Amino acid sequence: MRYCACMEQPGFDTTPLGDEIAGPTQVIRLRVRELRAKQGWSAERLAAEMTKVGVAWTRVVVTKLETGRRPDISVVELLALAFVLDVAPIHLLVPVADGHVLYRVTPELSTPADQAREWVRGRSPMPGQDPRRYFAEVPEREWQPPSWSAEQAEFTGRSVEERRRGER
Repeated sequence: MRYCACMEQPGFDTTPLGDEIAGPTQVIRLRVRELRAKQGWSAERLAAEMTKVGVAWTRVVVTKLETGRRPDISVVELLALAFVLDVAPIHLLVPVADGHVLYRVTPELSTPADQAREWVRGRSPMPGQDPRRYFAEVPEREWQPPSWSAEQAEFTGRSVEERRRGER
């Protein structure tokens, strides 16, 4: 079984990432636990910090999240956690490990974690997505052409064509 790099810290739960594929809530759970420990915070302290920014958490909520007894987390909670733990939301949402860990983007779609990170950052569409549509909503002031290798560009274009043929 594969493990998230955040689980290599002493004292952390070494539960394997289910089916060797990390899901969003599972990654958040493990990262929150790791980052809270790095700060030297108790579960109660994290709950207090969350409450200070308007998300009324208790020690029990933190414990349930970290032990996997809380199945979901809201976007508001994710953003608040990122703020109070001083990290970008992506560093809670997607494994920081390199491509050795698969990440479950949807219940039916998994991809290497590094590819998911590029997708979340807005740098690269997922295979099968139309790059023109993917990049269409990037504000002009933020636009930077992707730095793809010829192989990546060919693969993305081929994936789009294959999807279009399937839609006919």
